[in-house]
Amino acid sequence: MALTSLTSPTFSPSFHPLFKYLPPKPQFLQFKPLPSLSFLRPNHGIPTAVGPDGKFYPTPADDDPPEAPEDSGHGVSKFQQIHRQASRARKLQEEQFKKDQSIFLSAIADETDAPDNPDSISADDSGDDLFGEIDKAIALKRKEFVKQGLLKPNPKKAKDKLEDNLEGIEELEPEEVVDLDEIKELQGLTVISEDDLEKEDSANFDSEVNNMGKNNASSFDLDFDSFGKSKARIVEPKFRMTLAELLDESKVVPVSVYGNLEVEITGIQHDSRLVSSGDLYVCCVGMKIDGHLYLTEADKRGAVAVVASKEIDIEETLGCKALVIVEDTNSVLPALAASFYQNPSKNMSVIGLAGTNGKTTTAYLIKGLYEAMGLRTGMLSSVAYYVHGDNQLELPKTTPDVVMVQKIMAKMVHNGTESVVMEASSHGLALGGCSEVDFDIAVFTNLIRDNMGSHGVVYDDRDVKAKLFSRMVEPERHRKIVNIDDPNAPFFISQGHPDVPVVTFAMENKNADVHPLKYELSLFETQVLVNTPRGILEISSGLLGRHNIYNILAAVAVGIAVGAQLEDIVRGIEEVDAVPGRCELIDEEQAYGVIVDYAQTPDALSRLLDSVRELGAKRIITVVGCVGEGDRGKRPMMTKIATDKSDVVILTSDNPKKEDPLDILDDMLVGVGWTMQDYLKYGENDYYPPLPNGHRLFLHDIRRVAVRAAVAMGEEGDVVVVAGKGHETYQIEGDKTEFFDDREECREALQYVDELHQAGIDTSEFPWRLPESH
Repeated sequence: MALTSLTSPTFSPSFHPLFKYLPPKPQFLQFKPLPSLSFLRPNHGIPTAVGPDGKFYPTPADDDPPEAPEDSGHGVSKFQQIHRQASRARKLQEEQFKKDQSIFLSAIADETDAPDNPDSISADDSGDDLFGEIDKAIALKRKEFVKQGLLKPNPKKAKDKLEDNLEGIEELEPEEVVDLDEIKELQGLTVISEDDLEKEDSANFDSEVNNMGKNNASSFDLDFDSFGKSKARIVEPKFRMTLAELLDESKVVPVSVYGNLEVEITGIQHDSRLVSSGDLYVCCVGMKIDGHLYLTEADKRGAVAVVASKEIDIEETLGCKALVIVEDTNSVLPALAASFYQNPSKNMSVIGLAGTNGKTTTAYLIKGLYEAMGLRTGMLSSVAYYVHGDNQLELPKTTPDVVMVQKIMAKMVHNGTESVVMEASSHGLALGGCSEVDFDIAVFTNLIRDNMGSHGVVYDDRDVKAKLFSRMVEPERHRKIVNIDDPNAPFFISQGHPDVPVVTFAMENKNADVHPLKYELSLFETQVLVNTPRGILEISSGLLGRHNIYNILAAVAVGIAVGAQLEDIVRGIEEVDAVPGRCELIDEEQAYGVIVDYAQTPDALSRLLDSVRELGAKRIITVVGCVGEGDRGKRPMMTKIATDKSDVVILTSDNPKKEDPLDILDDMLVGVGWTMQDYLKYGENDYYPPLPNGHRLFLHDIRRVAVRAAVAMGEEGDVVVVAGKGHETYQIEGDKTEFFDDREECREALQYVDELHQAGIDTSEFPWRLPESH
């Protein structure tokens, strides 16, 4: 939607920060009005050469011989013009190559060199297709770079090196063979090769690459027209420093040190399963696991140094060359990780999101806003990790720890990211995962009390989230964004320095800096008219539901806080059509709505169903389950909320793990006063009576069946809600983890609904009923 041009009240200067990475606003030039140009218009009236006697007297110029055609080439032939254009194009290509030479060289650094005789490459080696020819061309180009000194010759393959190194080695003893097999299993056979030579020559090599001349650039013949049009190649940065340098940079004061502190560190880990050769292993102590017990495994995987809080004899290890004893390994890990990866958050503008609900969607909206401002923006959320733009990283199976956060941010900085949006979860804040992240903006969405938590747990959670706001201490740089509809808003505003500017947003409180003047909700679009201190915005979003208006307002407030152009705010927010698994609409052109959402708590489910009801649904059909080995107390509450706010509910399983799915469903049935025996008794008569409120309840322990049954029940004007998994793509049953995606199940089910109805199958009840003829 277009931006509504209305009056813009004067905005306080305190809300116009000069952020460290925000580009300056363009200065528009003012031109004076041009005078009338009527005197330049041709006069098509009577010729001026007509004399007083009415006769025409031509001017002397009319008698002159005709002039030669104008020389548009200015004495340069067409061939010369083409030659000059080609030269200019070549010069631009050379300049572009010099600018991006590191990218080109790194792209083919690991390719295999071509043989001395190019004709010796057989069809079997290169492949009898286009890709084989491309590989051959790349190998030849790499060989050319090697001759120019831009790349080093490709080292021997590991297999050849192994054969060379094994020559002359005596046969191992049986017990040595066992040790070697164990090391191979954990680490793989690692042969140290040419690293020392590469280290010695790296300075000279980098100098040669950086000082590459024009002759080298002109020999690089690539199609620059297509450069930059494809997705950017994400380069993995490499870090090296000695243990002494790391201790000095991190300002960690050890209790004692043993061994060689000049050992070179190439990585840092506190999980022994992730250790690789050259890593520093930090023995952290958790609630259930003590990292000191896994030193042997870390050692066999290649750890070269250890940080511990207990005395350890490193002489018994295979490769550890240094030991650092500290008082608390957990407290020093964030500083060590940040220092090793060169404090990447200090080189970006970092926006942190704290709250119970809405963090993920708000993160997507802020990312879209910053990219509309022209900034390369990354994201760390529970749904996806982005380096910047569409360059997505593989999502880890666990919540990112302090080492992973610093490593990902270092990758962002290395690849040109200028800002990053990060969900600051209570888990991460409480365990120090965000302690070395330099936040610039803190956003508070809301704080919802877990229905099964005690009063004290809520205040603990609030205090944990407040750690993010307590870092807002520099009025020139920091900003607080707060939802003042939440009763905890004053507490979060009071954190940090009192002079740090605050931008508030709300739906109900019209005193907020950012609030809606009007909004309209539908199953396919959300329209909202937003009042801000700098003008009124008209936003049309594909994000559905009233709760998403809060997320939109939070993103607008961030844009106002950083002084973004109003046009950029609108464009950035409208670019986000959907967020994976967050009230995500499944559209296969059916006559009713199908929504997949992550709602896993009673409050989240209640808010979701309220939002769907507000969309004007004729009926709400809900599929919901509860995870196994979790909080049993919330299971009846989930059923109670679902049956109160939905017309039809199908209870099912959701990652039962090692718990019996039927036991989970039995717990859930308590919410309506039923037991599993009651439900099975109704099933004997093939009829499940309505609940006292007239709503219907069914159950099936196989989630795929439940989802497809619910989708098949949908009629025109209904909304089918599948809650619990959202973006997740797995189902855990026992020890097995299998692929399962609610969104794909819904899409597949929608393909067969018409066929079921054409076959006369009644899908309005569950189980389905065959036609009378059967």
